[in-house]
Amino acid sequence: MKFTKKSWGIAVLTVICIIAIPTVIFTTNKAKASTAIDKRIAVYGIPSDDIIDISKLGYDFKSGGYSRIITTKKDMAKWKAYLENPKHLDANYDITYDKNNKEVRKKKNTNDPQSTDWYYIFRYDQGEVTVNMSVFGNWIDPEDDESKDYSALLTYPKVN
Repeated sequence: MKFTKKSWGIAVLTVICIIAIPTVIFTTNKAKASTAIDKRIAVYGIPSDDIIDISKLGYDFKSGGYSRIITTKKDMAKWKAYLENPKHLDANYDITYDKNNKEVRKKKNTNDPQSTDWYYIFRYDQGEVTVNMSVFGNWIDPEDDESKDYSALLTYPKVN
């Protein structure tokens, strides 16, 4: 098959469309998600200078939508103080198992936000932002009586 000037032009235009259109759509949606999530964080009363990003805004291919996982400086300090309290010594360790199925206790790094057990997940999907909170792996509903003990640990458990 011989490529003419016209067929090269069509091929280049097709490649540009295949790359450019999804890129523009993705960039636009990401900007919308970022703006919506930032507004929701502000509604929660979390000051921007108190935010520590655990996971920056990104698209979740598994469930769709964009999400951003954060904690706050206040929550990091409270989490660290909670773990350093002798009453909560057991919560200060991650327990894993080695290849011989022997229990291995590893102390948590309370200075690393990636290691925190207290965080907020802001998720944007189809124009709506939802918020989930987790304390020691327990999903928090601030209105639920069963999770009040955990939500009381967070600095910003409810929308203001």
